[in-house]
Amino acid sequence: MGGRRDRERPAMEALNSTAQQALRTLLEGQPTSPAKVAFAWRMVAGASLARASESEWRDGVLVVRAKGDAWRRELRRARPILTTRLQALVGADVVEKIVIE
Repeated sequence: MGGRRDRERPAMEALNSTAQQALRTLLEGQPTSPAKVAFAWRMVAGASLARASESEWRDGVLVVRAKGDAWRRELRRARPILTTRLQALVGADVVEKIVIE
């Protein structure tokens, strides 16, 4: 099954991957600013975590203030993946680490 026809068909990418690449491309064209980092944070954190926190970016550090102890625990648990995703969008030199308060 497949044969030549499968080799000619372009590889399919996951929608999530394509969307992230498009977002990264859009952000690359924008100057680095607190607003850019805050926007990227909301994208990687998702609606619930973004609403449950406030963020402030300074000197390569994103400080995230949780709106309660339960949210603080969730943010701390998710910090490694959130850091990786955020750095993929804006660059590891822009956000070196995330501090959860």
